[in-house]
Amino acid sequence: MAEQMDWSKMLGAGYFRDRTVLITGASSGIGRDIAMSLSRMGAQVAMLARRKALLDELKQQVESAGARALALGADVTHASEVRAAVDRTLETFGAIDILVNSAGVLIPDNVESMDPADLERMMGVNLYGTVHAMQAVLPSMRAAGSGLIIWITSTLGRVLPGRGGLYPATKWAAEGFAESLRHQVAPLGIDVAILEPGSFPTPATFKSMVADDQEVLAAYAAAVATHTTGHRRAPADPAYRPPDPQEVADAVKLLIGLPAGRRPLRTVVGPVYTEGVAEYNEAYEELRARLEEVLRRPDQAITWMPTTLR
Repeated sequence: MAEQMDWSKMLGAGYFRDRTVLITGASSGIGRDIAMSLSRMGAQVAMLARRKALLDELKQQVESAGARALALGADVTHASEVRAAVDRTLETFGAIDILVNSAGVLIPDNVESMDPADLERMMGVNLYGTVHAMQAVLPSMRAAGSGLIIWITSTLGRVLPGRGGLYPATKWAAEGFAESLRHQVAPLGIDVAILEPGSFPTPATFKSMVADDQEVLAAYAAAVATHTTGHRRAPADPAYRPPDPQEVADAVKLLIGLPAGRRPLRTVVGPVYTEGVAEYNEAYEELRARLEEVLRRPDQAITWMPTTLR
C-alpha cells in the first residue's frame, strides 16, 4: 500500500474536487468515515442510508467544512428507493463518478437459529442492495464512458478461518458478483474494485442483528467450546490497540487516486483477519489466468453454448 499512498499524496485534494461519490450505508461506521474523508479531499458526496436523521447531521458537518453533500434516505433492499436516490443525485450534481457499496448488516452465527426474515434481510442488504445500487448508477456511467464502483466486502468473503454462518456467505456472493461485473464493464471504461477489510471495531460489529433462537445458538456455542478445548487464544496484550476503521476510508481514497484501468481487483485492508489473504488473492489470479488460457483450446471450447453467450 506504500506506493499507492505516495500516489495519493501526489494527486492532492484537487484530484477529488467536483467528483461526485455516492456512498451507501453512510450514516455510521465505515460509510460515514468514507463520506467525511472524501469530502475533506474536495469531493461532492451523496450519502445514502435508512437513518435519514443521522444523514442530515452528517450533511451539516460536511457542508460546514466547505463541501457539497446530499442526504438520501433510502433502503438499499428496495430497488425503487435506490433508483430514486440516484436520480436525485444526478439532478443535483449532474453525474455520479464513483459508487461505494458500504451498506451491510451482520447476524451472529448460526444459520439454524435465525429467523428466515432475518436471513432474507442480510442477503438483501449485503448482496441485493449492492446490485440495486450498481444497476441504478451504470446507465449514467456507461453514457459517460467512465466510472468506478467499489465493493466493500470482507476478508471473510475469501477465507473462512473456522466458524461460518450466513454473513461470510453473503460476502462470498458479493465478491463473485463484483468480479463478474468487472469483466463485463471494463470495455465500457468503468472500473470495479473490491476492498476487503479485516475485522474492525465498527457500529456494525456491536449492533449486529440478534439470532432468533437463542436456545439453539447456546447449543452451538457449547459444542464449539467443547470442540476447541486446548486451542484457546493467547491472552491479549494490555498495550494492544484495536485497528482504526479510518484505514478503510483511506484505502478507498487510494483506489480512487489510481489511474483508471490500473486499479487492482482486490485490496486487503487491516491487521486482523487478513493474514495470508493477499497471497491467496494472488494465487487465485494466477489460477484464473491459467484457466482462461486453457479455455481457449479447441478441446475445451463449449461448442454447445449459444453464440450470444460465449
